[in-house]
Amino acid sequence: MTVAPPRFDALAALLAVRPACAGIDTAAQALGLQRHQLLHAGPPLRDARRPPPVLRSSVVMSCLHEGWAATEDEAEAMLLDGRLDLQPAQPLGCVTPLAAIVTPSTPLFVVHDAAGTSLKTWAPVSTVGGPDTRAGSRDAAVLQRLRHRDLVLAPALARALAGVGGVELLPLAAAGLAEGDDLHSRTAAANATWVARLRSRGLDDAVADGTAGNPLFFLTLWMAACSLLLRAAEGGDRPGLVTRAGGNGESFAIALAGAPDRWTTCSDNRLVGPRFPGRPDTLPLAGAIGDSAVIDLLGLGAQRLALAPEPLAAFGPFLPDDVSGDPEAMSRRLLALPHPGLPGAWPVGVDAQRVVAEGAAPLVVLAMLAADGETGMIGRGLYRPPVSMFTAALAALHGRAGTASTA
Repeated sequence: MTVAPPRFDALAALLAVRPACAGIDTAAQALGLQRHQLLHAGPPLRDARRPPPVLRSSVVMSCLHEGWAATEDEAEAMLLDGRLDLQPAQPLGCVTPLAAIVTPSTPLFVVHDAAGTSLKTWAPVSTVGGPDTRAGSRDAAVLQRLRHRDLVLAPALARALAGVGGVELLPLAAAGLAEGDDLHSRTAAANATWVARLRSRGLDDAVADGTAGNPLFFLTLWMAACSLLLRAAEGGDRPGLVTRAGGNGESFAIALAGAPDRWTTCSDNRLVGPRFPGRPDTLPLAGAIGDSAVIDLLGLGAQRLALAPEPLAAFGPFLPDDVSGDPEAMSRRLLALPHPGLPGAWPVGVDAQRVVAEGAAPLVVLAMLAADGETGMIGRGLYRPPVSMFTAALAALHGRAGTASTA
């Protein structure tokens, strides 16, 4: 008789991780991406040749940046003809924000575990001076920003990170939380600490100033850190722990620690939230999109709104009734255990079993993109997946069924 090996303590493994930025590699170097391979957020698309408009625009801009196409029409034809291999990022250990596309030349932050495990995750380096392909638009300025990122920003960051053994990220995150960040919709304080750390290691002043000028620059780095923490629990004794999450504009999905390669999807991916000035309420929204949901499913972002005054003020009118009265109480009901590295030993870990038992799902903050694939970002959004998705994920886990879905 074969005896199954004992599972390790998943939550202890999560708490033991010390995420650190070890450097920068291209996606070709780190993930083995080849020509015409592209990565997107969330679960697989229903038809990778016909993605939602926000992703289609980002794919088109990525093809122009890579030099695979000379015009938007050529890039569109490559996509429709199936000449592009468009696949999810998370199965490769990469997380990407909103509609951002990872291509072979994309510079990625390399985040490893300074505690000595072999865990490693990646996330794209952001642009400065304005959004990159994450906005899901065809603004020509995106191409200029991508060139600057690849040729100036990423090499300068790599030089500052070289030879220092990695910059540990939990202390930067803790500093941000102490100053009012939620570490998803607001990372300004953590970003300032990150820039100060790199300045002390010789980062060029112009690059440092540009990085400081993008208060959300720290976001993708923190996405990779959260993914690293969650992946440490995969295969342990808490199979219902949510360790992967994200949207692709068509559907939102989660995966559990007991079967991390099995997505459970939900087609109800509607966002609510405040729009930027001048963006009319009649402008249709894209569905929830982005791998940054891993931040919220770890226990920060929307779960931390009660202690983040600026995001709370923005999202307050849009909070569900069962959350608005005491958002901190809801978070503490859903999260598993305190993390000693976070202020006040803030709790982390969302277990699908607890979500089902409480009859209440966690919130996720994701920027709102215009559905047209042209306008770009139009506001700050909240998404709440249905409890039924967590129920379906648990059913698939215990039944060893295929990919689960819920309407």
